[in-house]
Amino acid sequence: MDPQKALLVPPEMKGAPLESLSERMFIEGSLTENRFWLRIMKEHALFLSEGFNRKDKNLIQEALKFFDLFDHLLKRAHSIPETDHAVRQLNEESIQSTYAFRNFKRNVLILIINCKISGFNLPLLVDHIAREAEYFLNTLIKFNQGILEPIQDAIILENVFWLRIMMEHSHFIAHFLDPSERNLVMTAQQFGNDFDVLLDQARDVESMLLGKKPTYPIIGKTNEESQNATMELRDFKKALLEMIKKCQIKSVINPLLADHVLREAEHYLFMINILEKRLKEKKRNKPEAADEAN
Repeated sequence: MDPQKALLVPPEMKGAPLESLSERMFIEGSLTENRFWLRIMKEHALFLSEGFNRKDKNLIQEALKFFDLFDHLLKRAHSIPETDHAVRQLNEESIQSTYAFRNFKRNVLILIINCKISGFNLPLLVDHIAREAEYFLNTLIKFNQGILEPIQDAIILENVFWLRIMMEHSHFIAHFLDPSERNLVMTAQQFGNDFDVLLDQARDVESMLLGKKPTYPIIGKTNEESQNATMELRDFKKALLEMIKKCQIKSVINPLLADHVLREAEHYLFMINILEKRLKEKKRNKPEAADEAN
């Protein structure tokens, strides 16, 4: 094509196509996500129930129903046969349950924002856990459709999602620590600010490259920066959890909540590792694409 005319072609036409999931990837990926996120959903239900005003018995009961539902699904996820049919059925049940829980969270958030209910569930925290439910939901839907996003898009979307989660974790920790824990509060706030910067950078990359021609060097840098920052935050969360268990700091942080956010940081690092392996394989199989990107 004439170089001048090529500049008028939508760049999205040069984007990498969706990839297909092998049966092994489908089963392993589905079970990994279910075993991780069903526990997270179960704990979200518990945290919500504890944060409601004690007079809102109907909301507490509804949250505890979700706790029991996700507990049941989690046990199934650890015991079902590792076959396509059994895993697909589990995915469908998890999708339906998580969709209902997502709606519950969103409706609770509206009630809180409109001062219809009181309690200790921060609006941003409820929005945070609703977004996590939506992430889990969409992940399982894509698994059941048998599709895998191109590696560049996957890295962009995963980082935009998880960097915001890590940023908010940092700010939540700062709010839940006693104000007298000045050094820890400042450290948590600094982590929040650092992840805010990384999130803005990832969103810029999303605006520039999502759905476009693969540009591996830039994408690899995004993953590397996210990994380094998350490892530091993971270590901070781990140290914080140990201090909470030993009653060495003053805070209103439930040890289960501290463990909960630590596991999410570790899962993000696990996802980065998977994406790195896919990226290396893509570069190895298509060296010409990497060369063009340079």
